Order: sequence, then C-alpha cells, then structure tokens
Amino acid sequence: MSSIDLGVSMSDSTKLESFIKMASRIGLSGFATKEVDGLIVEPKRGFSLLKRMDLKGRGLTAIKNQVFKMRGLSMILAVPLTSVEIANWASGDNKIDLLTLDPLRNHRLRESTARLAASTGTHLEIQFAPLLDSVGLTRSKIIKMYREAVGTAIDTGMPVILSSGAKYPLHLRSAMAMRHIGMLLGMDSKYAETVVCKKPFEILTRNKKKLGPRYVADGIEIIVGENDEEDP
Repeated sequence: MSSIDLGVSMSDSTKLESFIKMASRIGLSGFATKEVDGLIVEPKRGFSLLKRMDLKGRGLTAIKNQVFKMRGLSMILAVPLTSVEIANWASGDNKIDLLTLDPLRNHRLRESTARLAASTGTHLEIQFAPLLDSVGLTRSKIIKMYREAVGTAIDTGMPVILSSGAKYPLHLRSAMAMRHIGMLLGMDSKYAETVVCKKPFEILTRNKKKLGPRYVADGIEIIVGENDEEDP
C-alpha cells in the first residue's frame, strides 16, 4: 500500500531532506510542499516531490488574482475553506484541486458547496496534524468537525483526500496509518483506502495532463499526427 501525501507544511527548505528520509522510510512515494523548485522533482528513484501552493487572501478578488499567477507553476493548488463566497467559488472552479478544512476557523462545509465541488472534481482536504497536536476536548471537537465534513462530502459525492499537514517529519504517517485515520473520521475501510491510495494519484495524473503543452481545455487536446513534429 503506497500513497502520496499532498499536504506537507514544512517551514523551510532546510528540512526537506529529513522529510524525504522519513517519507521513504514509512513507504510514501512522494509528497507535495511549497518548498520545492519545479512542478515535479524526483530526488530518488520512485519518489516524487510536487510543488504545492496554498492561496491566501482576505477577499475573493485577491484569491482569484493568485490563481492566474500560480496555476501553471503549481502541481497542487489549494484554497482554505473560509467564507461561503470563497468556498463556493473554489468548489466551482476546476483549476482548484483542494478545498482545505481548517479546524482553527469556524467554517463548516456546506452541502451546497460540496455539491459544486462534486461537479468539478475539487477535493475536500482533511489534514490530520491538528489531531496529533491536540488532546482532550480540543481533539474531540476537531474529530467531530472532521467527521461532519467527511459525512457531507460523502453524501454529496464530493471527493476527499487525507494529508498530513506535517510541520515536522514525525508527523508523517504511512498509507496504512492514514487509512485508519480515515476510518476514525467516519469512512468505511474501502472508501478510506481509495482516499489514501487512489485519489492523490488521480489528481497528479489529471494535473500532469492539464499542465502539459497539448492541453487546451477539459476534453480538448492538441493531437500530434504521424507527419507532425513532436514537442521537444
């Protein structure tokens, strides 16, 4: 069982090597972080680093402006689940990969937002680092919030992924451990395995295609004929 962690939150690139060592040790085949140069970097055989950017801003206009700048420079593009306006826009725009639930903000996933996301393929991202950093009542509240969001996503057909949100290498978890975290959050075993082991690779495959030179729009690609020159 293998997976790619699409949400590593290391503070600076000096920690990159220690994250790579830990991720490889626990069987991950890669992870996404802002601390990498290039869309995809392969520091070792069978292991990939993906460029991730999290859009931040006080209003929808600021977020939209960042999309145009960062989409072509990022393999993974995420927006935090904040206001209804921003959440609904992000869910309806197929340039956004992830809508990230933040337990520090009092913003729940609305059913209307989840239905929009189901139509575009925007995934709900649940980061489990807050569970590792909390105890007692605080942890119980986070679990409740996560379970409610997962339930809403499943009921509406919005796809879900789990990621670590790891700020330290020890916050990384194997695919098997992530699957059990998914079950804690209300997923059945088969669904949790799909969320952990299949969905991240689907996003990666989709975005490789979208960011390729022949992609025009969904369902429209430039086809190279036998007598045409291949792209360099």
